[in-house]
Amino acid sequence: MNWKKWIKYAAIVIIILMATSMFWMNRQGTRIYGGLTKKVDHEQFKPQEGAFAITNVNLLSADGERIISNQTITIADGLITAIDSAISIPSGTTIINGEGKYLIPGLIDTHVHLFKSPNDLLLYIANGVTEVRELIGEKSHLEWKAEIEAGRIGPKMFVASPRVGSFEAMEGMFMSWSQGYLNISTAEEAREKVTSLHEQGYDGIKVYSQINKESYVALIETAQALNMPVIGHIPWELGLADVFKYGQSGIGHFEELMNALSREFSQTRNIGSFSGREEEFLTYVEERSDALAANLIKSDIAVTSTLWLTESFAKQPFNIEKVLEEVELDYENPGISEWVSYIPQGLGWLPEVNRYKLPEGLTPEQREGSKKYWETYAKACQLLASNMSARGVKIMTGTDANLPPTVPGFSLHDRTLKKDRISFDFASKAMLDTKQNRPSSIVSA
Repeated sequence: MNWKKWIKYAAIVIIILMATSMFWMNRQGTRIYGGLTKKVDHEQFKPQEGAFAITNVNLLSADGERIISNQTITIADGLITAIDSAISIPSGTTIINGEGKYLIPGLIDTHVHLFKSPNDLLLYIANGVTEVRELIGEKSHLEWKAEIEAGRIGPKMFVASPRVGSFEAMEGMFMSWSQGYLNISTAEEAREKVTSLHEQGYDGIKVYSQINKESYVALIETAQALNMPVIGHIPWELGLADVFKYGQSGIGHFEELMNALSREFSQTRNIGSFSGREEEFLTYVEERSDALAANLIKSDIAVTSTLWLTESFAKQPFNIEKVLEEVELDYENPGISEWVSYIPQGLGWLPEVNRYKLPEGLTPEQREGSKKYWETYAKACQLLASNMSARGVKIMTGTDANLPPTVPGFSLHDRTLKKDRISFDFASKAMLDTKQNRPSSIVSA
């Protein structure tokens, strides 16, 4: 009789331990995606109403090719009413002295990840980014979007779906629980899932590398019928010809094109497949550029750059401290940047958890080989960027924000303005007040 009681008690203990573990893991998951960081009160940054005039400001021309000096811009009811060097300013107008400052149109970042970090919405506005495209969407992002449309301060939001892939049953359950993936394996599942995402209010579909061809084709067809763009990776099971054939709307990185060319080049899906043949691979990329550009234009497929991030892959594994010194680390959500050491290759920024750090125990020769590989990886993407631009491919700015070291809002400026930075002063108070309360020991890491 006693043994039955012991079994009962043991079962109760096991259940309690499992429940406690699940609670702890879910809380840790919320923390490392930025959800436990103190939230800034966005109500304090409500836009002021009334008439305004910005005087003596340097204005970026409509074509983006020149700066027009000493302009005055008048604004009423949230709209620009006049732009000129000499304007009669009505009485009662609030005057803002723009001397030494620059005024530009709102910027758009077409590849961001907010995760669980709503403070980032203020960082975008503070950096003049007035529209973002969230490419791993979740329910909270749809809620933030609705709040912004109702008057909350923040950028206009396009919210794509969670990542859609194809996994075996157990792996799919884990990927869904741990990273929010949507797992589909058949055409029927794809059609049902896209329809459901449309009904939930998502603006587009984020397709990921692991999706199988059957699901991909059905997903594209259903999304097109619902007028939902399909954006993201080039699936491993498909070649570039399939992407052009079926009508994917956008490609999320230059590196997706580079990786597809790498698979062509080596006839394998392994990411490191050109290692040891770097110069030969770069020649192949150059030779394929004309046809690749022509097909992208013909298929009306837009490519988001994320080039600045890709270039950092050749730097972060070898001198992460210097890389972090060059970005605005103290504005990054500490939950994301600090991550946890027991989940490798996550989103961690700091040296001990950095997403791109090299494995322990490499020989000097192996380290040098890795360095050459990542430098070639970045150079291949640079070649594609240059060649696609010269040939007229539709290219959009994007940062992959919140992946190390792309700080939301700031990172859109880092590539183009770092060498001769223009002082943007859209909302300096908002930038100061949205610092993520990072301890000084972490800031200096």
